[in-house]
Amino acid sequence: MKIKVIQFDQPIGTFLLAAMKANDVLDISKANPRKFDSVNLDSYAGPQREHSPKRIKEIAEYSETVDATFPTPILLAIYSDNYSYENDELTIEGEKVADIVDGQHRILGLEGSGRINDFTLPVVFILDPTEEEKALIFAIINGKQTKVPASLIYDLFGVTEKRSPQKSAHEIARALNSDPDSPWYRRLKMLGKKTKGSAESLSQGTFVKFLLPLISGSPTKDMDLIKRGKAPNIHPKCVFNDYWRTDKDHIILKILLNLFRSARRQWPAEWDDPDSSILTRAIGFSGIIRALPELVARGKQLNDLSEDFFDKVFNITNSVMGERGISFTSQDISISASGEAEIRDAILEALKTLA
Repeated sequence: MKIKVIQFDQPIGTFLLAAMKANDVLDISKANPRKFDSVNLDSYAGPQREHSPKRIKEIAEYSETVDATFPTPILLAIYSDNYSYENDELTIEGEKVADIVDGQHRILGLEGSGRINDFTLPVVFILDPTEEEKALIFAIINGKQTKVPASLIYDLFGVTEKRSPQKSAHEIARALNSDPDSPWYRRLKMLGKKTKGSAESLSQGTFVKFLLPLISGSPTKDMDLIKRGKAPNIHPKCVFNDYWRTDKDHIILKILLNLFRSARRQWPAEWDDPDSSILTRAIGFSGIIRALPELVARGKQLNDLSEDFFDKVFNITNSVMGERGISFTSQDISISASGEAEIRDAILEALKTLA
């Protein structure tokens, strides 16, 4: 295989940059995940992490969307026994002779997508690196990255033109945060960072994370379908899906307003004291949201999703929590998934006894 390349040099060594069909990258490369030997208590093989089937599946699904893109380079290590290089041309002999230093999940995801022929990828070849150099490059690339806050990611969906579950969830969060009559008025950290001196207690990222599954079971696929001019999928298990598919985001917003106005009315001291109470922090919010599908289902049966309906449920919930000896404090409820479950279960127990 002959590949046109551009050479560039950095302190660690010489690199060659190329543009290659993804299929060709797959043909010449192999992953060499690092493993741990529990008998000899030692690690061995390459620098790569073990394959993540979940990550591979996510990339495969993303590869099939209309906006799929992989602009960052795949890093391959190659050795003199298998290549020659002159006049800006790299000649590679054999298959599976290049070690993947970074990018194994992208390659494996594309392989499983059925769209691998549609992609040309940037590839950087590292010539004759030592194992130490490969490990160092991998560690620096993956260890020094700063994770982008989820709140910022979701906020960016607000600039997209087409409808999507992500955009709707962002706009609902923004509406709740900007409406003076909302219990969440200026209480959401819209870009994930608290404003100094504010009462913000919940990140936009957390809010959207728990709202999205109520709108769509596959937000990325639905966004892609809309961009292709097709109808989004129907998700019967998502309690807000019918409203969203029929452009009734305002009803979702109204239900959430009713829900949280009632919560604030039932527990006013806790609502207004996020430093001491978990009610408006991640655990309290997620515990209430986890109960919402059954709350909405029951409300629809009664043809009542008003504040009065939620008042009745939360009044009983307060009694249930009292009987169980729990309150919206970190002393009574764990700041973990078990605490979230305690809140959800108390609400659902109250719902069972609702006349």
